[in-house]
This record gives sequence, structure tokens and C-alpha cells, in this order.
Amino acid sequence: MSHQLPTIQTYRLLIRPFTLDDVSAYHRVINDDPDVMRYLPGGVPVSPKHSAKTLHYFIEHGQQWGFSFMAVTHKVDGALIGHVGLHKLSDAVEVGYALGKAYWGMGYATESARALLGFGFTHLQLPEIIALAYAANTASRHAMERLGMSFAGETDRYYDTRLVIYRLARADFTDTSDDVRVIFA
Repeated sequence: MSHQLPTIQTYRLLIRPFTLDDVSAYHRVINDDPDVMRYLPGGVPVSPKHSAKTLHYFIEHGQQWGFSFMAVTHKVDGALIGHVGLHKLSDAVEVGYALGKAYWGMGYATESARALLGFGFTHLQLPEIIALAYAANTASRHAMERLGMSFAGETDRYYDTRLVIYRLARADFTDTSDDVRVIFA
């Protein structure tokens, strides 16, 4: 069964499904930057071919599950600044995000992840969403805390590495985003 992903608008961002036309921009902003990649699986920059494979995976995941990592773009100029999304793991659904270094510290991770949490809890009726990060990634951990997620320890269950895990139950989610719109074309 093939699912259609929505487009999600926040105050400053447009979150939309990836297309293969995004490969070059995604590679440049995320996968080719050592500072960004140090906190993502593998920890080092990857080839443009790998970036294309990643976007293929995101697109197929969305078709299978009805949610996936999606492109985060500026509403004003359409520039791709990273990804955010929900991802099916073996026994959980995670919210994840990665932004280009030029966009760090501006609240975009929290803004986009909050919109995806709202989508996951409201539209998909997920009972719980987790988030994962390397322990040293304090900026991501702070974003998780701003989202209302609770630290739940460390795990080596996902991505073949040791990560911290945060959890948020649907009953504990407080949606403070009055300006989020979910659009199915």
C-alpha cells in the first residue's frame, strides 16, 4: 500500500516530502559537512551517491508507512535547510532532525520537530514517540527537552551505536503551535 505524505507549514518553515531533485542540495547541506555528520549514523561525510540512496530510502519509507524524514525548507525562499521526520524503528517510532550548520541555534529543530510530533500524535494516533542522540550532542538533547520529551537513559538498540533515548507519550504532548497546518494534496 502506498501512502501520501503531507506538507506541513509552521510559522517559518515548509516541511515537505523529499524528491530526487533534492539530492544535490541535501548532500551539500547535510551529508557533505563534517560538523553535521559527526552526530549522524556513520559520523563522517558521505558521497553524493550515498545521499541519493538516503533520499530513495526516505521516499520509500514514506510510501510504506505514511510518514518519513522530510525536507525542511524556508517558507520565504524555499531553501532546503535539512530534514525532520518520523521514522519507524523495529519497536518504536522516532522523531529525528538534522539541519545544516548555517541554521543551527535558530530554533528550527524544535519548531520542525514539534510540528512532526503533532502530526504523529494527532493524525497518526501514535501512542508514544522517541528521540535518539549521541550523548555529546547537547544541542539536540536540549531541543528534545524543549519539546517536552523525558530522558529515558541510554540504549544500543538502534543504529548499531550507543545513544541517549528520550520519550514522549501522546497524553503528555502539549501542542503550542497555533500556526501549524497539515496539508494533504
